[in-house]
Amino acid sequence: MLIQAIKSFLEELVKDSVIAMPAVHLGYLPRKNKDNAKEPEFPYILVRPATGIDQNDCKVTVHLIFGSESEDDQGFLDLFNQMERVRIALLKQPIVDKRFRMELPFKWEFPPEQPEPYTIGLVTTIWTLPTVLSEEGLY
Repeated sequence: MLIQAIKSFLEELVKDSVIAMPAVHLGYLPRKNKDNAKEPEFPYILVRPATGIDQNDCKVTVHLIFGSESEDDQGFLDLFNQMERVRIALLKQPIVDKRFRMELPFKWEFPPEQPEPYTIGLVTTIWTLPTVLSEEGLY
């Protein structure tokens, strides 16, 4: 539910993108088959759950993995602009689907090793999920 809500939020955000609109996928890039063989893989945003912990509340770490392909040396700027657009939107509206709250810190990075002509960026977000009430005393 959380990652689907984030995916929907991102799809709405990027649909009027000035640069190439990234495809938003859950987890990993879809496998190529006859139906999608001609669709470009880049640009993309992957919404991938990483870790979760339940204590007094539930926290889930979700990675947003950005990928782009560029013919020139400026491709990282397009990717950085997409990441910045997402950052600003989530900081302005940290509650997604009226129930999932993004917490700070909002962390982003460009891994030092980049597979040219591609650029990869990683955003790490932490989300608080609604509390699950224990039914322990009901039986």
